[in-house]
Amino acid sequence: MYERKKIYLFVVLFCACQTITNANVHIGDEQVIATVGGHSITLSEFKLRYNNFLNSSGTRDSKAVRDAVLNNMINEILLYSYDSNEEVLSDVNFIREVEWSKRKVVLAHFKEQEIYSKISVTEPEMREAFLRANESLTARHLYASTEVEANELYRLVNNGNSFEELAKQVFTDSTLKNNGGLIGSFTWGDMDPAFEEAAYSLRVGEISTPIKTAQGYSIIKLESRNQKPLLTEYEFQNKKAHLEKVLRIKKNLLAEKEYINQIFDRNQLSFNDDVVKEMLAGMYSANNVESEPDQMTKELVSYKGKSYTVREIEQRIFTIPDSHINRINSIESLKAVIEGLLINEIIFGMAEERGYVSAQSVIDMMEAYKQNIFFKYKIERISQNAFLPDSTLEKYYRENIHTFSSERELNVQEILVDNESLADSLFRQISNGEDFGLLANKFSIRRWSAENNGEMGFAPISRYGNYKDTFWQSEVGTLIGPLHIENLYGIFRVLGKKDSEPLDFEIVKSDVLKAARFENQTVTLRDYIKELKKKINVSINSALLDSYNILG
Repeated sequence: MYERKKIYLFVVLFCACQTITNANVHIGDEQVIATVGGHSITLSEFKLRYNNFLNSSGTRDSKAVRDAVLNNMINEILLYSYDSNEEVLSDVNFIREVEWSKRKVVLAHFKEQEIYSKISVTEPEMREAFLRANESLTARHLYASTEVEANELYRLVNNGNSFEELAKQVFTDSTLKNNGGLIGSFTWGDMDPAFEEAAYSLRVGEISTPIKTAQGYSIIKLESRNQKPLLTEYEFQNKKAHLEKVLRIKKNLLAEKEYINQIFDRNQLSFNDDVVKEMLAGMYSANNVESEPDQMTKELVSYKGKSYTVREIEQRIFTIPDSHINRINSIESLKAVIEGLLINEIIFGMAEERGYVSAQSVIDMMEAYKQNIFFKYKIERISQNAFLPDSTLEKYYRENIHTFSSERELNVQEILVDNESLADSLFRQISNGEDFGLLANKFSIRRWSAENNGEMGFAPISRYGNYKDTFWQSEVGTLIGPLHIENLYGIFRVLGKKDSEPLDFEIVKSDVLKAARFENQTVTLRDYIKELKKKINVSINSALLDSYNILG
């Protein structure tokens, strides 16, 4: 349950010499196991942390582990209460991440109270799961990104078109394209829950209607079932707890999806696709394209008659931690983030109305998250401020030269079109000797490359995303495609390759410094805390630490 989740604030587990006292100190009825300046760590506080650590890590109780965990608690107090933390507490990214975590806690508590707590797992469901877990299926599938495309595929299947024929049209992956969408053998827990539920409900040879999955839509044809011949009650009882846990997770996901569908009507969500494209280009364009003067006031999305401008959505997006923002790399992922933000706003409003924001368990969890985030930023700050001489950096550079080399580069020629039939036709024409550049100039919709006969010039291999390995492994001059990329179809030819080369030390010195600091982080932190301990009185009741009963 949500209230039982714990946050573990471990900075670094190491033993350090402390001032030792065996005197019994009490706060009221509480025994004190350590003092740090004016702060006390009670035995009950230590026991809670220690037991949580043992349970979560699988570590056995020992004197060394007790010492390490208590030292860790002492280190946290030293860093949090006896050091200058203004740099961390005023860091814009720290503040943003703390606020984001608070919203996450409220949303998680809401889902626990309103959705997950109402879910139960029955004995028959566990027995059904046990049977499925011991039965492997083999199936084919056809994929579609939209419901319209899926329904058309289903119509074609019902009209006699084979999976083998249709797979050649819908897949860009060469294996699925050529094997009729055969995904091989799988068992319970291996696949998307909706896909799996549909597959296990089919008879051999039966074909499903379009199934909505997390990735899009699938039409499934069951090829075979293979069940373990002998199943015993003993096996079921042994696996019962695990089955219940897995079923609860699956039911939670499905229940959450159903709940969101009830409170959020996607039919009333409308994006201005042109503005979405402009926004994405403004966020990530390598050419740093400038927005039009009125760009920020353009309507980007509307929901139930309420419109949101680019500025309003950007303000929401930039409340998200950078690690999440960096995942926005396509129109679809940007739309998904915007949709998620709007859904979360609705749920957060409902949580406020029901008083969940002020629930004590939520407040406690918020504080725990804040401290976790604080220690992450504090350690980074200590590491960043550590001095490393040039001799150390040069040695690190030489030992990790592969890390400090230029990225491999590709020069690729492209034709991008929004029509699959046209892409197939152009591919055949080029294969038959037509000039790639002339066709790119005439048909490709990315005009800046089209005007250069499709040639994009040398660029880092990472620019090509999921296709970087495909392009790099292709011989120069080889025709590639058509590849289905979002709503477009691409034909490509590799014109040239440049392998990586070591970069000059002076050019990458700042990157070397950053990496070396990270690698030396534990030593740096240990030395830093050692200096703090010289200023603050720390004492440990070693007799109590060694003798207390872990089960008591």
